[in-house]
Amino acid sequence: MVNFNEFFTISSYEVMEHLSRTENGKNIDEYEVILYNENVSQTENVMIKFKKVSDEIAVEKVQTLSYFDQQHPKHPCKICGSEVMVKENSTEEVDVYAHNCLFNYEEIEGCLRELVQNELLQDGFTQEEFERNYGVNYRDDDNQQYGFYDAQQRDTFYTIFNDSVYHTSYRGSQELHCKFCGMDEELLVVDGAFYQKCTALTPHTNRIIHMIEARKQNEPDVTKR
Repeated sequence: MVNFNEFFTISSYEVMEHLSRTENGKNIDEYEVILYNENVSQTENVMIKFKKVSDEIAVEKVQTLSYFDQQHPKHPCKICGSEVMVKENSTEEVDVYAHNCLFNYEEIEGCLRELVQNELLQDGFTQEEFERNYGVNYRDDDNQQYGFYDAQQRDTFYTIFNDSVYHTSYRGSQELHCKFCGMDEELLVVDGAFYQKCTALTPHTNRIIHMIEARKQNEPDVTKR
């Protein structure tokens, strides 16, 4: 079995197809993605087809795609060492072969969860979407500390401090909410408030700060609490 995380992360990927539908009251998203890893190999990528049904990830197909040309003649897979490959297609410039590297599926599912979260963030955290769907309830530009909330989802508050984003509640840990991550980080209690780092939003902390700072001028005065 090959450790998927050794070779692929969401730092370099492309969504080839994304279809959304509702079936029997469930939201179903179907994805086809390609993940790239030029550090280990410039000739091997991985193509994955999967479904997201509510919060569950179902992997349907995983293929390692190897690309060979005159500069990179056909050779065993640099990820798993396999020489057994099936030609998928061919052009004058490149031959494309496919095989299965026998990756660890738990690691694949974990990576795909991060990928879906990242896609949600790309869609939901443009400046326009942020202004439409989020409010700011605290802003301290000097110390880079901010509070914001999801105006579409009740009792969903976030605080930015220490270069991270935290789920926030002043009424108990049971009131922490987030639609982006699994909420499995350690719980912090400071001055009666409950905080939990958001693993999905924290990598985007600077982008969120920039969107808060760039909000329209009709924002109410929330510079200090």
